[in-house]
Amino acid sequence: MNARRDLAEAVRELASVMAVTDVADRDMAQAAASVRELAKRLQERQLADVPRTPYDEAVGATRYGWHLDNPALPGLGMVFEDGRVAATIPDGLGKAYAGPPGKLHGGVGALLLDVLLSSLVQHHGVRAVTAALAVDYRAATALDAPLRLTGEIVGRTGRKVETVGALWCGGIATVEARGLFVQVG
Repeated sequence: MNARRDLAEAVRELASVMAVTDVADRDMAQAAASVRELAKRLQERQLADVPRTPYDEAVGATRYGWHLDNPALPGLGMVFEDGRVAATIPDGLGKAYAGPPGKLHGGVGALLLDVLLSSLVQHHGVRAVTAALAVDYRAATALDAPLRLTGEIVGRTGRKVETVGALWCGGIATVEARGLFVQVG
């Protein structure tokens, strides 16, 4: 793991711990000061944009990583095989992504499926944007349980690509999505 990715993961861990900490106010104030000092140190040199794996690297790849270096988003490593895509999040996403107590916020499930399905379309050499994403929430998704995502292309007409996908927790499809992507450029 490179240093940037390691730092991104450490910040995700900090966010999950901070979301549920109950230390004394004095300790929280001291932690806030430490985090601000670290932020000041990291601001000494800034890039023009957030580093990310270019979508072009997904074309024909067997593996592709989305926002692995951005701590504000859940990083997602995908594997493409036989026209499908799959991803796993072995330890779940943690409390920074909480909605109802102990459960994943529904918007994060939608985000993950949008990323997975758009990456699948890109993998097939189609530079496209999301035109529509219909999301069905089937069951609550646990925060700290292993997660799996799956997706496939189910149709293509002209510039339009239709996809389906699901977020799985414990063998149950907790979130399902149908995506419509439109080719651009």
